[in-house]
Amino acid sequence: MTRVIGIDAGGTKIQGLVLDLEKNILFQSLSGHGNPTVSFEEALTNLSSVIQQCLDHTSSEEVSHIVIGMAGAESGNLAHRIKTELQRMTSLPIILLNDATLAYFSLIGNQNGVMTIAGTGSICYGRNGKQEGTTGGWGHLLGDEGSAYHIAIEACKQISMEMDSGKPHSPLSRDILNEIGASDGKGLKGFIYSSAKGEIAKLAKVVHKHAEDGNDAAILLLKIAGEQLARQTISLLEKLQIGTKPVIALKGSVLEHNVVVQSVFKERISERFPNVSYIVDSTSPATGAVDVTKAIREGRLSNE
Repeated sequence: MTRVIGIDAGGTKIQGLVLDLEKNILFQSLSGHGNPTVSFEEALTNLSSVIQQCLDHTSSEEVSHIVIGMAGAESGNLAHRIKTELQRMTSLPIILLNDATLAYFSLIGNQNGVMTIAGTGSICYGRNGKQEGTTGGWGHLLGDEGSAYHIAIEACKQISMEMDSGKPHSPLSRDILNEIGASDGKGLKGFIYSSAKGEIAKLAKVVHKHAEDGNDAAILLLKIAGEQLARQTISLLEKLQIGTKPVIALKGSVLEHNVVVQSVFKERISERFPNVSYIVDSTSPATGAVDVTKAIREGRLSNE
């Protein structure tokens, strides 16, 4: 029985799945983050561990491909370096894509449309026939607008402005400082400049809780995130010249589970594309590996 190993290597965790061609999950492996722009060595170690566990669970003769969707894969020559290292441990064909492409195939498959991801980071990936494109995906130093990381940083910037102006801390700011165990600017800077991207992104949960409790400052941060993600998505739909009834799939904790972000996102999209249809599904992006191999065989996706 032919099998495919699909791996979703995100900014917070890596999920590896052994799949049959019907997308039935035969085995699962989990590890830490898989973004090489955050730490190349950590990402490679985590990824290698997941691949080895998947290979240990199934005969390599049964596996046709290893398909990896990796956050940060398009930064410099990181994809080439990762692929070169992995080829030392297996002779199986390795397809390395950005994480948004893999997620796209897991939900949209052969249709034209856009996948918008907002988790630890953010990116939009879309296809119109053989034409493909992205917006966002610039990473936490250049962009990641609308992501959990970006929301957390914006909330921390508000704390810094309160400190600079001598204003008392807002309830949201106090809870963020308590969350990171800081009481002053030194503590805030210490956390931000010594913590991994994923750890900082977790502060978005504090913003989310305050928004649920009706905190106006927290709600505003989430509304801005929804606006930012909508702008990226609309820009990609227009760039790819996708028609008047586009399909948009949503992925990532910020878009899937945050009512404020998702509602503002949909409102802005509908102003430009009133007949849009949405896909919101908890299906693992790693399952898209099966459709990726099929698309490459049929010439609809390049393996370059």
